[in-house]
Amino acid sequence: MIGGELIIDNVSKDFDSVRVLRNANLKIKPGEFFSLLGPSGCGKTTLLRIIAGFEYPTEGAVYLDGKNIINKSPNNRHVNTVFQNYALFPHLSVFENVAFSMRLKKESNEKIRKKVTEYLALVKLEEHVKKMPSQLSGGQKQRVAIARALINEPSVLLLDEPLSALDAKLRQQLLIELDAIHDEIGITFIYVTHDQQEALSVSDRIAVMDRAEILQVGTPFEIYENPANLFIANFIGETNNIKGTVKNVDDDIITIETDSFGDFKIFKDKEVSIGDTVKVTIRPEKIRISRERPTDTDLPINVLTGRIDELIYSGFQTKYYVTLDVNGVTFKVFKQHIKYFMDDTPFSWKENVLIWWYAKDSFLIEVK
Repeated sequence: MIGGELIIDNVSKDFDSVRVLRNANLKIKPGEFFSLLGPSGCGKTTLLRIIAGFEYPTEGAVYLDGKNIINKSPNNRHVNTVFQNYALFPHLSVFENVAFSMRLKKESNEKIRKKVTEYLALVKLEEHVKKMPSQLSGGQKQRVAIARALINEPSVLLLDEPLSALDAKLRQQLLIELDAIHDEIGITFIYVTHDQQEALSVSDRIAVMDRAEILQVGTPFEIYENPANLFIANFIGETNNIKGTVKNVDDDIITIETDSFGDFKIFKDKEVSIGDTVKVTIRPEKIRISRERPTDTDLPINVLTGRIDELIYSGFQTKYYVTLDVNGVTFKVFKQHIKYFMDDTPFSWKENVLIWWYAKDSFLIEVK
């Protein structure tokens, strides 16, 4: 199958004079796995429904492979949707659910048998062809829904929070399978989710949305490592935020003055002037925790002292919540368990520690 190119051109949508989608503009490449990510009520599902043809925009156009499809009915758009609640026919078997659209087209029994078998194999349900939906698990039902959507060979597959009804472990398993299916068939996937880890795990690119607007579009790396604003920094993963004033600019390093804990240095990834008020973010995994000041680095670093007021061990990492000595602000520090030695002394609750990070791992979020 060949994926379609989808262009969202200045699309807005009003419900009862309330604007739920504002001036959305996107260009989604053929074969791309593209995610619409944001909190509930941000407009992502409304945008998906406009693409599918279930809603009509107040303004704007949607182009599929260069043709405006706004005035086309959902069944004439070469776009299929996988819903959160599966939407299977309870009185039809797995085979007949997947075959349904082909039956409507009056395809031959041989062609139906061949294609249904092919797509059930793709979603690993060959052994369940005779079962009814009531006999399937949630994950199996979602696989049936995916096969039923794909058998039409659409240019674009829309997925509206398809895994949110499943438990965490099954959700992760199906996410991997969904990514593998995308890689195998090569069509364009547009995936709606409020789960940051889902979007980061499988997407080629992500559009982060909030309050009816698209705030940033980029690769998972770009969205996570260089968020466009404070909302995105806080919404995508966990972070630490600092507010201060630019005191000095020296090549690619900026010195920030704060009221709370003195000066610290950050990487200059935006143009600033002395006196500007800025907000800075530092991801918890970029911060180190130690008992002694580091001596083996020639790069600019920031060092603060504090006390561990909470620690959470989760196997592959420990999360430390360190309250700073100077102002009582709590910093989150995530320590990965890359190696383990029996003679290491682990950090303990209420222990006094140093936390430090490289200036290049701090990023400007907002400049005023």
